[in-house]
Amino acid sequence: TGCTDVPSSTSDLQPSYAEHDLQGTPLGKLAVNLSAQRPRDESGFLLLDRGRDALAWRLFMAERATHTIDAQYFLWKNDRCGRRLIQALLDAAQRGVRVRMLIDDSMTESDPQYLATVGTHPNIQVRLYKPFGPKHNSFVFRWVDFAADFRLLNRRMHNKVYIADDSAVIIGGRNIGEDYFEYLGPDEFRSRDLLGVGPITSEASRAFDMFWNSNWAVPISMSVDPAPAADAWQSAKQKLDEGGEDADNYPPGYHSIGEVDQAEELLQNGLQWGRSRLLYDTVPGENGEPQVPPDQDDRVGQKLHELAEESTQEIIAESAYLILARQTLNHLQRLKERGVQARFLTNSLAANNHITAFVGYRRQRKQQIQVLTEVYEYRPDAATQTDLYPQLAPSRPGPHLGLHAKTSDFDRRVVFVGSFNLDPRSQNLNTEIGILVESAELGQAVAN
Repeated sequence: TGCTDVPSSTSDLQPSYAEHDLQGTPLGKLAVNLSAQRPRDESGFLLLDRGRDALAWRLFMAERATHTIDAQYFLWKNDRCGRRLIQALLDAAQRGVRVRMLIDDSMTESDPQYLATVGTHPNIQVRLYKPFGPKHNSFVFRWVDFAADFRLLNRRMHNKVYIADDSAVIIGGRNIGEDYFEYLGPDEFRSRDLLGVGPITSEASRAFDMFWNSNWAVPISMSVDPAPAADAWQSAKQKLDEGGEDADNYPPGYHSIGEVDQAEELLQNGLQWGRSRLLYDTVPGENGEPQVPPDQDDRVGQKLHELAEESTQEIIAESAYLILARQTLNHLQRLKERGVQARFLTNSLAANNHITAFVGYRRQRKQQIQVLTEVYEYRPDAATQTDLYPQLAPSRPGPHLGLHAKTSDFDRRVVFVGSFNLDPRSQNLNTEIGILVESAELGQAVAN
């Protein structure tokens, strides 16, 4: 009887949209300066392979934003990393920045007060994507509600997007949580993001608006009862500010990006440029069909299939979960006969955080070995532990490593970095997003 407390959709929404043409903001001026000598149709990208760097750039964007911050994530944990980023968003809101947070509800806590509290700030709006299950109740009852409407609620929003002042965007494989940003703990995910400046940012803003204004984006105040007091954010911020001053709340080796001119120097030396395109799935409607007409007529998976078909020499791919459709296996066999080398990396059983996903992969592993040039499995004790945590003594066990990057590199000239795993869930159920870049320089960097 408690399973009908939370609506999974609503038509009672106040729409809002991204602000464009923000070249006069600090981040806007930074983007203009970086793009000054580049063709107008090119964007610049910084590879964020290290978690501590990925956190530093997100915090920098929040600290320098003056108008808007939009954050869209599958998972936002209430841990040291999640709280530090929330603190930065509250600081921005205090400066008058409009903050919009859209979080998928499937992996939020049964009682997401940490999200509801930040949403009480007058400049912050928090919405849950397809919320379900009674809040302030047991985890079991919450998932009973999920099972009761499985066909509807199984289609999740897997997107991971972070935009500041329509001038800089970060998209990739990282959710918000300690294990994605190199905090020293029992588990650590190796992942990858791209920070982008240039035309790609406005594309990302339009995609965010599409999800934000859909019926599935439900204000968190409609999901949490009783809602926190209107001033609840004030006491929460005081605690968060105290945590922000504690060095233990940052990953080992963390470094602040600093001022805008310091960021400009880092980006001048680190950006790789190329024509780009944002790939994203559209919001599903009530019957599973797209709710909003897409700018493109293909899903993310379909476009990656087309790029594989156009490859002439090599495909390199990383995917946390590797379960290929029969037509994909047949396609890879044809590519192999054409002389295209395909080398894929995925998690081993010991590194995988979803055993059910590994079972699906194991059933077809022999087939994959036959149609792929090489298949690699990531070790939970991979040698990269030494690079991540050089301070660990040989006798001290390192974290349990797992692969979470979702990357494809076609002929070392076209690169995809995003949220899309090579499995049926990303192909057919979840919404996904990623950046496609034509750049031999970036293609070689990703391959390396």
